[in-house]
Amino acid sequence: MKQFFTLIFILSFSSYIQAQCTDLFFSEYVEGWSNNKALEIYNPTSNAIDLSGYSISRYSNGSTSPSTTQLEGVILPCSTFVVGLDKREEDGVDFEAPMWDGYYTYTDSITGQEVTIYDADNDLQSKIDLFVNPVYSTTGATTLYFNGNDAVTIEAIGTMFPLDLIGKVGQDPGASWTDEDGNYWTKDHTLIRKSSILMGIMENPIEFNPTVEWDSLPANTFVNLGTHDCDCDCNSNSNLLESLNNFYVYPNPSNQQIITINNNLDIINIDVHNNLGQIILNKSVDHLKQDQIMLPNKKGLYFVSIRDKSGTKTKQIVLN
Repeated sequence: MKQFFTLIFILSFSSYIQAQCTDLFFSEYVEGWSNNKALEIYNPTSNAIDLSGYSISRYSNGSTSPSTTQLEGVILPCSTFVVGLDKREEDGVDFEAPMWDGYYTYTDSITGQEVTIYDADNDLQSKIDLFVNPVYSTTGATTLYFNGNDAVTIEAIGTMFPLDLIGKVGQDPGASWTDEDGNYWTKDHTLIRKSSILMGIMENPIEFNPTVEWDSLPANTFVNLGTHDCDCDCNSNSNLLESLNNFYVYPNPSNQQIITINNNLDIINIDVHNNLGQIILNKSVDHLKQDQIMLPNKKGLYFVSIRDKSGTKTKQIVLN
């Protein structure tokens, strides 16, 4: 392992300038209560990146042997991709311990009736682009089980060094990596990468000081997930692509079956897939910018794809 990271240092130092704004790195780290765990990845380039060529790894409690999960999906230029822990049952409906979805139910003390309210600030579930499920996944990977004292990396598959690293591989810091005053940073906190950071940490640090590249927020802070401010200069073509891929589905999350879709261009076709990838709805649209669909009467995660003259684009919906 020592020789491995010596090689990492040589390779990464010689290519430091070239590596800025050229590959993926972590932009947000969520170590919340229970299963509220998530990692946000940022694409600083002007090209879409196929995530099947990348993986994330967790080095537990000072271990040098990781638990690794191959990623999947596509991350758009100058955009983020959020990976989250979700211990769903096989039917995709029930949960061992649910990631927060923003809904809270209580009994009214006067009427005795149950009242459900939704707070978007407490909704992590709808921010997730890829769920990593250690119970029912094909690998059984526990990559998203980090709890403050586990180093986490992202790497291109088949390469010898990480693209980014949170923590220090081979070190158990105790409960958490801390600042110089001993305050916890990587446990019960959300960390956001400073906008001045243009690339990941590509070698194992002598000492991991989270205050250098990260800002700290309280536990269970999710509102910043899905966007990232970065000083990397993405070209205007990527801004055009982001504009063309702009469409909305609402309400989301939803406790009703009828969903409204609003697109900036005329919609030609709508497809809906369940969380197993099975198509459950295919609808031709008479070139409208807004339309409605009806989801099945079954809670879970669904994916809505629309086709317009710019191509096909997809968003996820959580039906509660």
